[in-house]
This record gives sequence, structure tokens and C-alpha cells, in this order.
Amino acid sequence: MIYRHAVLGNLVATLLSTTAWAQIPAGSLPQSQGTVGGQNQPSSIPDNAPVPSGSVSPQAPGTAPESQGLEDIVVTAQKRSESLQDVPIAISAVTATQLSNTGINNVSDIKLVVPALNVTNSAGSVSFSLRGIGSNGIGPGVENPIALYIDGVYYASPAASLLALNNVAQIEVLKGPQGTLFGRNATGGLLQITTREPSEVATGSANVSYGNYDIFNGDAYISGPITDTLFADFAVTGTHQGDGYGRNLATGGDVLKIDRDIALRSKMVFAPRDGTKFTLIGDYATHRDSFITNVVRGGTVSGYFPAAGPVPDLGYDAFNDTAPVTTTKGGGVSLRYDQEINDLNFMSLTAYRKSKQSTLFDYDGTQQPLEYISQTQGDHQFSQELQLSSRQRGRFTWLVGAYYFKGVSAYDPFILTANDQGVRVTINNSVSAESFAGYAQGTYEIFDDTNLTLGGRYTTEKRSAYDGLTDVFVLPLNLALPTTEAPDASKRFNKFTYRASLDHRFSPEVLAYLSYNRGFKSGGFNAPLPGSAAYRPETLDAFEGGLKLDIVDRRVRLNVAGFYYRYTDIQIQQLLAGAITILNAGKARDYGIDADVTVKATDSLRLNGGFNLISAKFTSFPNCLRSTPAGGTPSVVGSCAGNQLPLAATFTMNAGASYNRDLGFAIFDGAINLYHSSGFYTESDNITRQRAYDILNGTLKLTLPNKISFGVFGKNLLNKRVLNFASTLPNGSHFVNYQAPRTYGATVGFSF
Repeated sequence: MIYRHAVLGNLVATLLSTTAWAQIPAGSLPQSQGTVGGQNQPSSIPDNAPVPSGSVSPQAPGTAPESQGLEDIVVTAQKRSESLQDVPIAISAVTATQLSNTGINNVSDIKLVVPALNVTNSAGSVSFSLRGIGSNGIGPGVENPIALYIDGVYYASPAASLLALNNVAQIEVLKGPQGTLFGRNATGGLLQITTREPSEVATGSANVSYGNYDIFNGDAYISGPITDTLFADFAVTGTHQGDGYGRNLATGGDVLKIDRDIALRSKMVFAPRDGTKFTLIGDYATHRDSFITNVVRGGTVSGYFPAAGPVPDLGYDAFNDTAPVTTTKGGGVSLRYDQEINDLNFMSLTAYRKSKQSTLFDYDGTQQPLEYISQTQGDHQFSQELQLSSRQRGRFTWLVGAYYFKGVSAYDPFILTANDQGVRVTINNSVSAESFAGYAQGTYEIFDDTNLTLGGRYTTEKRSAYDGLTDVFVLPLNLALPTTEAPDASKRFNKFTYRASLDHRFSPEVLAYLSYNRGFKSGGFNAPLPGSAAYRPETLDAFEGGLKLDIVDRRVRLNVAGFYYRYTDIQIQQLLAGAITILNAGKARDYGIDADVTVKATDSLRLNGGFNLISAKFTSFPNCLRSTPAGGTPSVVGSCAGNQLPLAATFTMNAGASYNRDLGFAIFDGAINLYHSSGFYTESDNITRQRAYDILNGTLKLTLPNKISFGVFGKNLLNKRVLNFASTLPNGSHFVNYQAPRTYGATVGFSF
């Protein structure tokens, strides 16, 4: 049996090595990824390591690498430290080096190195789509179906998730439902960001850069010991943009401009004795920009002035009588306690977060003072997770846990001033979610090198809505209309989600797996519609099969997966009187294939890339709001069956290369990355479309022996204009705004 498996693995490696990869110099086969204690785990990962401190397996100081191949990447997709190549889940892992090489410094740009992911800035809030599953819905209580975790803490509010990236060690993108270990907030997958661990010796770095559009950025990081058992770090990053990407032709001011983007983060680790560890993390961020600028899409008709005919394409410019602005501030604190108890690991993670976002924008998108919106959204959340897991590796590994979440989100207030209608509507409403969950997962080696994993999670969640104040004021009469306060409402949603997977290691180089997963996102209430019925939970059933290959003497890493999804009661946004609300859309099916590849061509040259090919379409959506391509005509209710899901691109890919070499007088680093998208629709009616586009980024850097570095960078070098957000008003106006055009600049830094 074992002999046949080894032959099959060697056959795959031989076939691939006879292709173009045959020109790659061979290295020795590593000994670090065999079967250890009956489990397919890399021996370099310690049993008691609950969280990776970096992106690769640790290596003793002063020792040479075990092979010339690719390093083991350590992930925590199953809430324990494991090699990426041993986890039967489709994962894209992005290291800090990759982020730096591709110029990625915020959450929105992660998609450039993870083709299955699409990220947009939806009116100041982050929207994710992963393998075609996603949402651009925003507002109080509205959560993404693609969850965001930072250092194990779930970020519920999309309004507080459009973050600058600083102090990042690694990003894991888990594809497919993660309803067992992560819960009801990961219908289609999740992003898990891990920040750097404080070091045992004093280290630090600082960088400043300046680019076109008068963009200044600076960041600094310092880390080291305070005592023999206490270690700490501090990271700060800040950006200011002097010139906007466009001009407000009505007022003469700039638009699409970052006034400030500042993020602070600190981590303290206290390890009083072996097997005991406390980690305290605090962070704060403040952001102000004008990316909420509304522009009627060029060539379409405004619903406010249909007789004027199609409007011109203003590019990055706008005609707004009100200066648009979004201001966000918030932060949080978390305390993690890890304790070894004989052969067990115990973990407790307590976290609190709070944020506030205020926006002001021209709702009609013209220079006439017709309608504008001023709104403030406040969010705060508390979470507590407890987990107990097996530590020693045998034929059976397991973990059990419990999770509690309480979140409150509110309009405080939402104000729509409609001068053309003669009314001002004010809403002060809030919604809350209180969730309890228990989960368990176990992996048993049923045969040599064959593992069966079963897991389940039961979630009970109570959603509540509170009508604080809904006021309608008639402007010409200076009169407030009598309003009736809607009764408070609540509803409980209970769901059992589960996972089953079977994986087999044919050889140290080849792992294959099959899995079935169920994920869901809780139902809830629409804060802008007091007294309305709750929308239902959405559910995703996923079938997946994949291969993970480390071949050609571990110089080539190829991970490929195919999947089929059944998606029901999809939560889709609709725009109503200026506020985004959620409704259940019906059903969809989604299937496709994606892959990630990394090649260590030489000791200096590394290649990486990937692709995502999907078909994600509604099979039923009878209550869909449909507009017309020309605009200017009120939307009507119809069927969107057969349409592509919002934000879902049929084909995406990236290809990159990085080069590192010691020139004697300096270390040279260069990198380039090309991202291609076939385009996507922004809404369910498939009217507004982002056409196919390519994004090219590149960096060059020289680091002198004294650790001073000089570099240049370029982002979106092909200068493609890409939709950032698009929405259709009920009167038929198609509004859009755009991501950044070509930016470039120079940077200088040092480290110690």
C-alpha cells in the first residue's frame, strides 16, 4: 500500500518535471514533511504552537536550510498551527514579503494576489466577494458573508474594516464555507490577518514615501523585550493625499482624496513560564476621505433630469453641490490566554471593538441642491471564545469550543434632505445581535496517511430592532408630520452547520482531499425600515475536491481545487429612499476551479500566480429590482434568474515575479505583479458592468549594508479606471465612483 502511494506521487512529480520545469536546478528532497506521530504534519511545527509568529516554519539560528525548496507556510485555518500543504481546505496564504513586493498596504488591494477574491469600497465600507459569493450591502447590522478576522478577532462592521495594513505577518484567505470553526459570519469564506509577534531582541524599521497626487506615507515599527518574560511592539502607519484624483466642478474642490489615514497597533506578550502565554493587543484608526463622491455614469440619463439626455463621462471628476466626505474612527482591545495543561491546549480570547462612521454626500449627483444625505453609524461589539484542543499528535486530534458575540449597530442619525420633494426624513434606529455557539471538530487517521475530519457547530442567535425615532418634516410648511413609533421586534435564528472531509497523502509531495461544508449567515432586521419583517438567514452548501502538490524537489508548489455551491435565501441589497436595505433573493448555483502556484526558479528568482474560473448565477430571484441600461427610468420588479451574482468575475488571474540578489554593495529587491479580471456586474440586474481590466504593480529597492534602503514603486501602471462602487437609485440614476488611477513614487527607509 505505502509503496503504491509513493510510486503514484513520484509519477506525478516525474511527469511535471519533464515539462518546462525541467530546466530548474534540482535540490534535495526535504525531510520536514513526512508523517509525524500518525498525522501529516511538518516536523518543524511544534506541538504547542497555537498561533504562527511568522509565515514560515521556524528554523534554528545559524543553521543551513534543509533543502533548496520552498519553505513550509504555517496556517491556522483549523485553529491550530499546521503546514499549508497538510490542511484539506483551499487556502491562499500571502506573506508580509509578498505584500511589500506588490505594494499592498490596505485591505482593498489584497485581491491583486488572491484572484478568487474581489474587494470594493462600498461608500466607505468594505465589500468582499470570494469565488463569486459576496455582498455590497452596508448599513447597521449588515455583515459581509466573507468574514474578516484579525489576530483571531471577528470584525463585524464593514464600516470599520476598510483598514490600512501595518505590522502584518501573514494573510490567509480561506475559500468556501467555514461554518464549523468560525461560524455564521463566514458563508463563503474568510480573511484571517495575523500581525507580527514582538521579538525577543530589539528590532525596528521606518519608511517614508512620496508620490504623485502629493501622497505622503510613513510607517514605523519597533519591537523588543521589556523584561525576560514580557515583550512588546508598536506599529504606526499614516497617509495624507494633497491632491484628489478628480475635481468637483461645481465647487472647485478636490474629490477622491484621502485627507488622512492613520492606524496604530500594539501587541504585548507575557510568558511567565513554559506553557503559559498572555497576549494583549490594542489598535486605533482614523480615516477621512471623499471616495463617497456620487457621479452619474457617463452616457446614461439622470433620473432627476431625464429630459437633458445622456450625461458626459466626467472620469474622476464630479458635479456635486455638496462636498462629499466620509470620516471613520474606531479601535479595540483583545486579550488572549494560552495554557498548556498536560496533553491539552486551552485558549481564551476576549475582545471589544467600537467604531463610528459619519458621511455626507450629494445623493442626486448634480450641481443642483436637490437631495443630500448625512448619516452617522455607530457600532460596538464584544466577543468571548473558549477553546480546548489536543496537543500531542496521534491518530486522533480534536478541539472543542464555545463562542459568544454581542453587537449593537445604529443610525445616529440618518438624515435624507429632499428639497425637490419638500421633506426631510430623520431616522434614529438601532439593531443588535446576540449569538451563542458551541463547536467541535476531530480528525482521525482511519488508514495510514488517510484522515477523516468531522465537525459541527450549533448557533443560536437573537436579532433585535429598536425604533428610536423616525421623523418626517415638511420643509415648505415648516411642519413635522405625526409619526407612530414602531414596536421593538426580535427574532431568534438557530442553525446547525457542519463539515466532513477525507484527505489522503499519496506521498510527501501529494495530498488529495474531498469535503462537504455548510455555512450560513444569520437573518436580521433593516434599520431604515422600522416595523418591517426580518429577512431570513442565507445558507451555502459546498462540495469541494482539491490537490496540494510540492513537486520538483519542492521548488514548485501547486494547489488546485474544484467546487460546486448551492446558495439559498441570498441576502441582497436594494436601495430605498437613500438607505441600503437587505432582502432575500432566492437561489443561486456557483461552480468553478481555482489554483495557486509558487515556483522557486532559482535562489534569487521566485514566481507566483493563480487563477479563478467560475460560473455564479441566480437560479431564482423573482423580486429583483431591474433598471434600464440607458437610465432615467424608474426601476421595476422583475426576475433576475440567470443573471450573474454581484461582484462575481467569471475569470481572474494574477502572475508575479520577485527577484532578490546580493550585489556586494547592496541587496537588490525587485517585484512585479499583474492582475487580470474579466469584469463583473455591480448589481443583481446586471446593468452596470465593470469591463475587463488589468492592474500592474511593481517595486524596486536597494538596501545598503547599514540597512538604509531606497526604492521606487508604481501601482496601476496601466492607468485603468476601475469601478469602486456603483448603485442604481429607484428613479433610474446610475451612480458610480472609481478606484485610484496610476500612482507612483519613491521611498526611503531603514531598519535595525
